[in-house]
Amino acid sequence: MPGKVLIYTGDGEGKTSASLGHAIRFAGYGNKVAILHFMKGRRTGEFRFLENNPLISVFLYGPPYFLATTQTVLNTWFEENGIQFVSSAALIKKEEEHSLKKNGKSTSKKVAADRLASNLKSCSFEAHLKKAKKGLECANKILEMKKHKLLVLDEILYAVKFKLLKESDVISLIEKRGNINLILTGRAAPEKIVEMADLVTYLQEGKHYFAKEKKALPGLDF
Repeated sequence: MPGKVLIYTGDGEGKTSASLGHAIRFAGYGNKVAILHFMKGRRTGEFRFLENNPLISVFLYGPPYFLATTQTVLNTWFEENGIQFVSSAALIKKEEEHSLKKNGKSTSKKVAADRLASNLKSCSFEAHLKKAKKGLECANKILEMKKHKLLVLDEILYAVKFKLLKESDVISLIEKRGNINLILTGRAAPEKIVEMADLVTYLQEGKHYFAKEKKALPGLDF
């Protein structure tokens, strides 16, 4: 029987938390679980708790800091105007850069995400791209080895949205899963991937203290 494909997506809080709940439940029956965190490089509370569990392997495939492009910028530019995030090495015309600085946004279809960062080395587009590719290689290797019965691909859908991975990369993982169960998390799950899933849950934000306090809280958020 093919492994099940579960997706947790949407703009609400709790996608990662839900996937980790499944991982703990699965390991509770003596099954091996692998958790790959895309776009995340910090040793969060869940990482610290799970890293010493002999049944759970946890991997971080992201720089220490998230892309500095804010959520607001992403939602506005990407969804409404079809902006493509590229590295600072990509060629961008001077008039487009001038428009970005002057108006806070650009009419261009390409924006250098890492030029908006406060720390280019730690959270640049190139740094995230490199880590995401390594994470994809690890995921493929885990599926080939067939030692784990559940593979959690945390924020992999978000990595697709940020153009760090291709939609076809994720589809390939799903197709080659065999009897291994997959859990995918992240915002904006592509329609084709949703169609391939056995379970899809959309988390909707009703209210979040971050909107008022502008800070994430240890233990509650990471």
